[in-house]
Amino acid sequence: MSTPDATHEIPQHVLAAFQLEGTGEPTSPAWDNGRRFGRVVVSPAGPAAAWSGKVRERLAGTLDGLRISRPVRSTDGRLVVGGFVASEFAEGAPAARVDEAVAGALLFDAALEPTEPPAAPTRPDAWAEADRHVWASERWSGEHVVAHLDFLASCLFEGSLPPTLAGITPSFEPRPRGFTAALVIVDGLLAGAVDPGVMRRWAHIPHLGELAAKALEFRDLTSAGADSNVRSNFTRVSKIVSGIVSG
Repeated sequence: MSTPDATHEIPQHVLAAFQLEGTGEPTSPAWDNGRRFGRVVVSPAGPAAAWSGKVRERLAGTLDGLRISRPVRSTDGRLVVGGFVASEFAEGAPAARVDEAVAGALLFDAALEPTEPPAAPTRPDAWAEADRHVWASERWSGEHVVAHLDFLASCLFEGSLPPTLAGITPSFEPRPRGFTAALVIVDGLLAGAVDPGVMRRWAHIPHLGELAAKALEFRDLTSAGADSNVRSNFTRVSKIVSGIVSG
C-alpha cells in the first residue's frame, strides 16, 4: 500500500536509531518510496507498520517458495521510530509473473492462519475502510485469515529466485481464505499482466469467482479518481470475472 514518500530528508535521529548514515538512494513504490542505505530501506510508517514488522519478523525464512523482507529494529528494539520503519533490502522488482504471485499468496494465507489483524483503532486508513465496506454485509463460511490487500505490488522478483514480499497491508478483519490470491489475479488482469485463463488455472481455489468479484469491488473503491483508461480496464476485467461467476 502506498504511503507518503520519503523523498524529503529522513531525520538524523531516525537514521541514528537504525545505525545508518548518509542520504540514501530512492527506492520504488514496492518499498513505499523509501530510501535505501546499503542493505536497509527506511520508509514512512503506514498505519499497520508495527503489526507488519512483527509478522514479517516471525515469518522470514520459514516459507519455501516465498521470501519475506525482515524488519530492522532500532538500537533500543523499536520497529517504528519517528514515523519511519526500516527493512532488509532485497533485489528485485514487481513483474508480470502473476501465477507465481498467486502461489505465493496461497502460502501467505497458510502462514497467517493463526494471526489476528491489527486492532481497529490503529487502522485509520482508506484501504482498511474500503475493505470493511466491501465485506460489511457478508457472512462467509469456511476458513478465514488476514488477507494482504496489495500483495502483487509488494511482490519482488529476481531471476529464478522465489518472490520476496517487501511488506504487508493487512485486511481490516480476517477474510475468506483465497481472497489475497483473488486480489493478485484481479490486479494482474487490471494491469494486463496475465491472460484471462488465470481464472481457470486457479479454479481449484474455493469460491474463486465470488472472491474475485469482491476483489474487483475493493480495487474499484481504492482506485477512485482513476483516469478513463483505468476505468476501461475495470469494465474488461468485470466481464471476465462475471463470466466465471455466472458459469
